[in-house]
Amino acid sequence: MELRHLRYFVALHGCLSFRRAAEQVHVTQSTLSHQIAQLESELGVRLFDRVGKRLVVTEAGDSFIVSARRALQEVDEGI
Repeated sequence: MELRHLRYFVALHGCLSFRRAAEQVHVTQSTLSHQIAQLESELGVRLFDRVGKRLVVTEAGDSFIVSARRALQEVDEGI
């Protein structure tokens, strides 16, 4: 897992839109989608359910956001 995975996840969790999250983190929508898929694969859980064009955070995603935000805060404080 890399820091960018956490940053992308936090951005997507916050706006529930691949397009807006990709703009926020300055990557293409396909890059963001691919990175989120990698993170989900590594964790072994789905963080988001894709229902048509709608994105819904799963229970695992809601649990993981706490750890992801805390980890990013620790890194930012360390820098």
